[in-house]
Formats: sequence, structure tokens, C-alpha cells
Amino acid sequence: MILDIPLAVWFGILTLISLFITFSLGIAMHVYKKPVFKYHKISAFITITLAFFHAVLALLLWFFGIVI
Repeated sequence: MILDIPLAVWFGILTLISLFITFSLGIAMHVYKKPVFKYHKISAFITITLAFFHAVLALLLWFFGIVI
């Protein structure tokens, strides 16, 4: 727990921020024709990784009451 907030919540916040960054890079690629595909792929991988850890921590918190 950081600042008395469970780690699952922090990972959820980071996942949302990463998702918005990935979305913004996708918009930059398709609408504004910017060459950011490499960064979009990296950002998408980071988003999926954060979402996985968030899901694991949220399941532990929700079903088992384990607060990390």
C-alpha cells in the first residue's frame, strides 16, 4: 500500500494513463500521419502488461481480501 491506497488502485490509474497515451499515439498516426508506430506498439505492450498486473491485484483484493 502506498499512501494507504492499495496497489491495485495505483496500477489501475497507471493503466488508464497508459491507455490514453496509446490512444493518443494511434490518433497521431491515423489522423495526423505522424510516424509513431514504433512508440504506439511499445505503449500498447506497456498497457497490456499494466492491465494484467492490475487484474491480478484486483482479483486478489476482491475475492481474497489480500491487500498489497
